[in-house]
Amino acid sequence: MSKHIGVYTNTHYHGYESQIVSRDPLIMYINNFLSISEASHFLHLSEGKFQPSPLYRGDDVLIDETRRLSEFVEVKRDDLVKRVERRARKFQGWRRKSTQLQPPRVQKYKEGGFLDYHYDWDPLVDDGNRVTTFMIYLTDNCTGGETNFSRVKKFKDPRWCSSILDCNSTYPGITFRPVAGSAVFWENMYPNGSLHDKVIHAALPVLSGEKIGLNLWFWDSEWKKSQGET
Repeated sequence: MSKHIGVYTNTHYHGYESQIVSRDPLIMYINNFLSISEASHFLHLSEGKFQPSPLYRGDDVLIDETRRLSEFVEVKRDDLVKRVERRARKFQGWRRKSTQLQPPRVQKYKEGGFLDYHYDWDPLVDDGNRVTTFMIYLTDNCTGGETNFSRVKKFKDPRWCSSILDCNSTYPGITFRPVAGSAVFWENMYPNGSLHDKVIHAALPVLSGEKIGLNLWFWDSEWKKSQGET
């Protein structure tokens, strides 16, 4: 299923195409989510400001290069960034007012950089959590560096395998190739609000070149851990 969408913001128009990759969990691929100039703007905002990316678990923040080797910067929310934020919010349709965007974060993966399998939701918090994620590729001048969902059923379709998915990947599940300007969107929870166990994913190692991406995480402050979840 695909859908052509045009987003209007005052006199600015930006069109993109979205396609459902998986319904459970809901994962969507968005072609041309950012224009070339918008992607360049995020690169400009982050230039010279990167620092080592930490891992988060509850209140703990640590650097562990055996599980994550990348750099990040939280970019300033200027007018263009706010425009992209509105686009991401509108893409999801209705969400309650308690769902807010966390600070936009640009991530850089140099050669050898990666992020091991993880969830974007945090199992150690009871109130509030990341309910949706946008992974947006700003550059694609690399080999490797794909985004892999190991628990989502692999499928082969020539329309997808030619450019979007690496259908010959030796990794389990589905593997998205980095394509500058495109995005992968997914919901981190089941419809009842419980933590979805199939959204575990990884940034595969960059074999050559450099990958830079933009993460947009939506946090629902009224989310509550379901009874029985640990």
